[in-house]
Amino acid sequence: MLNYSSWIEIDLKQFKKNIKTIRANIKKVRFCLCVKANAYGHGIIEIARAAQSEKVDYLAVASLLEGIKLREAKIKMPILVLGTFHENQIKDLIDNDLEITISSFFKARLLKEYCKKMGKKCKVHLKVDTGMRRIGVKVETAFSLYNYLKEDKNFSLKGIFSHFACADIKDHPMNAIQIKIFEKFLKKIKPSKSIICHMTNTAALCNFKHDFYDMVRLGALPFGCYSKDLPKRFSDIKSIFSVKSKVSYFKVVEKDQGISYGHSFITKKPIRIVTIPIGYGDGYSRALSNIGEVLIRGRKFPIIGTICMDQFMVNIDNREAFIGDEVVLIGRQENQEISINKIAKLCKTISYEILCSFNERLPRVYIN
Repeated sequence: MLNYSSWIEIDLKQFKKNIKTIRANIKKVRFCLCVKANAYGHGIIEIARAAQSEKVDYLAVASLLEGIKLREAKIKMPILVLGTFHENQIKDLIDNDLEITISSFFKARLLKEYCKKMGKKCKVHLKVDTGMRRIGVKVETAFSLYNYLKEDKNFSLKGIFSHFACADIKDHPMNAIQIKIFEKFLKKIKPSKSIICHMTNTAALCNFKHDFYDMVRLGALPFGCYSKDLPKRFSDIKSIFSVKSKVSYFKVVEKDQGISYGHSFITKKPIRIVTIPIGYGDGYSRALSNIGEVLIRGRKFPIIGTICMDQFMVNIDNREAFIGDEVVLIGRQENQEISINKIAKLCKTISYEILCSFNERLPRVYIN
């Protein structure tokens, strides 16, 4: 291992296996990989390169800056910017050949004015709000906006899409309502085969048996970090994300001694303690203080005391551990595992937030 005190390991070999498993399940439907938020913490450039090598059809990002980062890294595949945009971003969106989400006449007209003035044409996807209430044109207005985009020579209409609000709750009535609204709209407009219709996200792909339309738009599943139990057909999909460190310090602490800030842990007997050089400044949640665990030498040991910005302490009781020993915070060691979903549950959040919390202070190490 390189000279890192703490690091994140990304298993690109497993990532490519995950993509193949998904491909086998969606048949000839296009595959859009969401790489927003630094590819869910996995590293946007390396993940995009791996996706490109596996011939994924599309990438999706949240913002202009994420799209530019991919283009600067020589990523050639189609890239859809899912978020909205401001007028001063139009030039860079078009110059970087990014496909733009349209959710209103106002934004469509801004694009048209720029394209007309500069003699350009822009690639767009119409976003229809079927129930998420985030961005997306109301379905009552969608028909006229669709016609506006379709008929104006300044636009190249690449896609029409919507987004599920409750797909992770399998039997939520809103799922059927959203599908019905989207399908009714598509029947009304009768889009040509060249227009990509897409709505299926990870939760919908796992939970529903319905038409995937022309493309699935997946974030959590390819990374193996979906927060629910996977259906049997996706049993080969595994997490590709591990967080590791090394024991940096060892001490023996006597009975009735306080540990870390605020002395939130008091020893009840003499114990052995090791210090781990990672903390909330790296993205390892302070909420895991006194409840989290780590793996050392194939055993689980509890975190004691408040997690600091750069370090935390672990009680190894009467066991042995040496400076330099590998510590697994998320991932596997020998026959034991600490899953990202277990960490999320302890922090009372979802796995995606945990993944996105790890910042650039922790180097990513890619395993092929």
